[in-house]
Amino acid sequence: MIQAASNIHYREHFYRITALWVICEAFAGGIMHGIKIPFSGMVISSLAVFCIILLARYVPARLAILKATMIVALFKLMLSPHSPPTAYIAVFFQGLVGQLLFLRKTNFSLSAVLLAVLSLVESAIQRLLVLVILYGKAFWNAVDEFIKKITGNTSIDNFSLLLAGVYIFIHAVVGVAVGLVASKVVKRTARWEQQFSRFIITDESYKSDPLLTKTKKKKRKLKWIFVIAWLLLFGFYLQSLVDPQGAFLPKDKLTEIFIRSALLLLAWYLFIGPLLMMGIKSALLASQRSRKIDMDATMQLLPEMKMIFQKSWQYSNTERSVARLKLFFKILLINVLKTNNENL
Repeated sequence: MIQAASNIHYREHFYRITALWVICEAFAGGIMHGIKIPFSGMVISSLAVFCIILLARYVPARLAILKATMIVALFKLMLSPHSPPTAYIAVFFQGLVGQLLFLRKTNFSLSAVLLAVLSLVESAIQRLLVLVILYGKAFWNAVDEFIKKITGNTSIDNFSLLLAGVYIFIHAVVGVAVGLVASKVVKRTARWEQQFSRFIITDESYKSDPLLTKTKKKKRKLKWIFVIAWLLLFGFYLQSLVDPQGAFLPKDKLTEIFIRSALLLLAWYLFIGPLLMMGIKSALLASQRSRKIDMDATMQLLPEMKMIFQKSWQYSNTERSVARLKLFFKILLINVLKTNNENL
């Protein structure tokens, strides 16, 4: 009997934490914009890491993190169908790394820090790679020359590489802080329910909210306009390579950078991105049938988790800056981890 009750307890924690992770991935950007949380991109990445650390702490099942990752990716496909493939890469990277690090659970704090650092650094590198591919070498050379003229420093040849290193380093430092704080926070939640009982949310208005909202389909006519524009631009670009003397396009560096960026952006939007998403979508949908029970259980909790997220930020308005973030996480945790076995 004790083992059965314990399993029910773990199952409810699993679904509630997974539902919170779904909210972080699918809705948190809009929620944070509405309630004006600064540095929302980095905060969203940190929240995903936080959810994985919670799963590692409160759900002892061996492959719980990997299972939750698949559920989150499926809901992301349903709730944010226009998310780029890079967003799914980030989710799978975080889930896989988290599963590997917490497989043995021998050093919880170290695993939490490593997960946070690797996740945030991966996010930073992904953004930098997009910039490198998009703008090419000419743009970064122009940045180097511009900084040299402003600073008058000629001893450093590659300022852009230095800036990229600083950008990654900042993400790594934030990752260390997030990992340390998250590992400490999840260990202390047991005593917070009594200490912060005034912050337990009893509002049940979320029950009237729809579980899923339909997203508007993009107009295909507009897409065909972009296809025609890309073909024309690509034709002019090829003509300038074959016949530089009679090129229709100007030859200056600024135009070259602009044309390259426009061609790559449109190619990604029109061809590469959709093809990658077809592969991701087919792989996820193939596993959806076998996860119907998990999907249904998680879906029932989404309105509640969304409401808890919003209310937690509202209730923390008595504090400012870092103190507010700490109180926000405390309120969020005691409400996410409270159990109500009749739901499952």
